[in-house]
Amino acid sequence: MVYSYVFTFAVLMTVMTNVCQYFYWHRPKKQTFWPEWGPFILLSCATVLLLIAPLKNLVVNICMQSFRQNGFDSTIEHVLDLAYMPMFGTRHQQFYTSLGYAFMLWGTAMQVDLGGRIVHTFRTSYAKAAPKAAFRVSD
Repeated sequence: MVYSYVFTFAVLMTVMTNVCQYFYWHRPKKQTFWPEWGPFILLSCATVLLLIAPLKNLVVNICMQSFRQNGFDSTIEHVLDLAYMPMFGTRHQQFYTSLGYAFMLWGTAMQVDLGGRIVHTFRTSYAKAAPKAAFRVSD
């Protein structure tokens, strides 16, 4: 059972940190700070936020496994006290995860310049449609 938590955390951490490295090394070349570094900063924040819930699950399950095998230890007590602080409650974790996905989406949209591509698509489609509409009006 603990292995599934280890595997989940390891895969998620590996994927997210590798995407962060990609965004760092292949950042958009822009004139100002935010358009250039924003995708990397947002994805780094998303990585931390998305790893909170799996890390808590992993820590709690490792503590429980250690308790079953070795009995009570003060280290387990301190770790579980930290893991069950109100800031790591279910609602907070859901908020952290949702915010992490929002940051990931925003950072990815900035990385691929989604706004610029959408504007370009509408302008070119409008430019193609405008002469046809003008031709129809003049008939």
